[in-house]
Amino acid sequence: MRGFARELRAEVDSQGVMQRIVDAAVIELEGAIGASITVLEHGRIESPVHSGDLAARVGEAERDTAEGPCVDTARTEITIRADDLRSDQRWPTFAPIAVANGVLSILSFQLFADQDSMGALNVYGGAPGVFDRDAENVGQMLAAHAAIAMSSMRTITNMRVALQSRDLIGQAKGILMERYKITDVQAFELLVAASQRGNRKLRDIADELTATGEFRGIDE
Repeated sequence: MRGFARELRAEVDSQGVMQRIVDAAVIELEGAIGASITVLEHGRIESPVHSGDLAARVGEAERDTAEGPCVDTARTEITIRADDLRSDQRWPTFAPIAVANGVLSILSFQLFADQDSMGALNVYGGAPGVFDRDAENVGQMLAAHAAIAMSSMRTITNMRVALQSRDLIGQAKGILMERYKITDVQAFELLVAASQRGNRKLRDIADELTATGEFRGIDE
């Protein structure tokens, strides 16, 4: 677990963190033949990371059917274990697809839950009943480390975006100050007015101005 935590800290983006998580799940949980991460964002279901083709197909099945233990885990904030999908009645559309792909058992652990975004770690077994209580404990520890790493990475990403936006707006203000011979405050007020007038984000106004020189506030 210490090694796993160090590996997560070494990653530089959320995609890398998630890939480390699914790879570790397949290695650490006995009986696992694949793993994926399911993300629910603004009502959309995606499976952005998987350990291989099998996990990708099962993740796509959850997205297409909008059901499965992974979807339920992300929504209800619990750990779900399915011991035999051939007889499990909880997911009548998803289960037969998973079974057809060689997945008979699943463990799902919630990774994070924000206002409009939730995620779950899904581990797939090729035989019924391969995941016991020990597997659940190991999976929960992996998920706990992963949740911390993903939360940190999301915070870092948001900070990067905020800094990039600040720099971009600063460049746009500089262009307006030079073009119209106005102050820093006046330039910012022009950007805000253009944003409100066009019902567009301030960052998008600044991006257009710095990229093309066009300013739909005074120039139009």
